[in-house]
Amino acid sequence: MKVIRPNKYGVGIALGTALLAVAAWAALAANPSPARSRAAAETDFAKLFAGIPGGDIQPCRALLDMYPEFNGVAVDPKNNVVLFSDTNLKSLLIYRRTAGSVDSPGVTRPLAQIMGPATYISFAAGVALDPVHKQIYAGENDIGDDVAAFPYGANGDYAARVLATPHEVYGIGISQKFNQMALAIEHDEELIFFRLGAHGAEPPLREIRGDNTGLADPHGVYWDDPHDEIFVANHGNWARGAWDPDYQGGGHYQPPSITVFSADDRGNVKPQRTIQGSKTRMDWPAGVSVDDQRNEVAVANMASNAITVYKRTANGNVAPIREIKGPHTGITTPMGVAFDPVNHELWVANFGHTGLVFDSDANGDARPKRIIRNAPKGTAIAGFGNPMAMAYDSKRDELLVPN
Repeated sequence: MKVIRPNKYGVGIALGTALLAVAAWAALAANPSPARSRAAAETDFAKLFAGIPGGDIQPCRALLDMYPEFNGVAVDPKNNVVLFSDTNLKSLLIYRRTAGSVDSPGVTRPLAQIMGPATYISFAAGVALDPVHKQIYAGENDIGDDVAAFPYGANGDYAARVLATPHEVYGIGISQKFNQMALAIEHDEELIFFRLGAHGAEPPLREIRGDNTGLADPHGVYWDDPHDEIFVANHGNWARGAWDPDYQGGGHYQPPSITVFSADDRGNVKPQRTIQGSKTRMDWPAGVSVDDQRNEVAVANMASNAITVYKRTANGNVAPIREIKGPHTGITTPMGVAFDPVNHELWVANFGHTGLVFDSDANGDARPKRIIRNAPKGTAIAGFGNPMAMAYDSKRDELLVPN
């Protein structure tokens, strides 16, 4: 939720105009006259409404971020590209893997930016790259309810191959071995599986969902093909009533977690392992990634501004083996994380104007080795993702904007 101090005249004009129109119509509807027809009443209302200021006019002012704001990140070392999702301008940005600099304060030029009505990108969150088939995948959260797919080389208002999904897709994990992708569905507390290349209203192949799974507001997903496992980052909000209309037990909050499933699991199964508890230092885990060479799993923690790293086989209430956090790291509200085991790097997507690259073994208050900027250094971050409502607090003279 964003809190913004408004200009009193701008809010007053907008609210006053809307209220005047509503009041006028209500008065006409509440006091009908036998001598007057409905058509006459509507004519009077049209005349009244025509006198209210409006039409094609400039706003008093605008609250906006003119630049992208990163969310998810995926890296393809084979083809030397990296992909970021952008929730603000509703786009995907593709960069060279070696792009970015710690010294340059300017915008890092992308190879491509996929954006426009044909792309179906409305609230891109989790992303994935398929280096074998050279495909780009973006999960559409909040209002999108789809996965948009594009070939490498797509740019601009490129028509997507669209797959309809349940409400609130977030993370995407892909498997070449199974020829499938696993999608995290937040409020349904589930993983749902489709074949790679699925589109339209194609039905899923299977799902993992139920009280035994430990899934609770799942976000990031990583499919670890070498070990036939799927890693899921869970915020911890649980409410079975979101998907089971007959359930009367209410919901609850549980500690955030990483749940690990076998790649062929289905139904109401227990995870193979769960990293959860006070020692983990997880706080709103969003992105998750695995480095099979180092046998490590990295987690992006939105609320603590930290990347926590665990042994790949960790289980229970365990402490991270290291944590990247501190003022020199530049990590602020990290939403996405991606290991590049080939080049021994770790990528981080901040919800804002920077993507960061660290050495795979970075620890503590480490400085990034490269920075990708989608806005000039020092540009303020509005923090808008998908504002859909607004309220005015007259006592504090503030606008409340939920995202």
